[in-house]
Amino acid sequence: FVRTFVCSFVRSFVHSFVPTYVRSFVRSYVHSFFRSFFYSYVRTYVRSFVRLMVLSFVHSFVHSFVRSLFR
Repeated sequence: FVRTFVCSFVRSFVHSFVPTYVRSFVRSYVHSFFRSFFYSYVRTYVRSFVRLMVLSFVHSFVHSFVRSLFR
């Protein structure tokens, strides 16, 4: 009787514990994956955005400078 009770207890424990453990593990793994993906994406996006801003700024500056020179 005790053995079957312990077996059922262990089985229920495993059935309740393992899914939550696996779920938390998968959640942390997916979270870290998404975080790295998001960080790399945002980094490249911000870099391209900053490059575009700097290019437009330099372009306008050079344009105004050339215009003032040729005036």
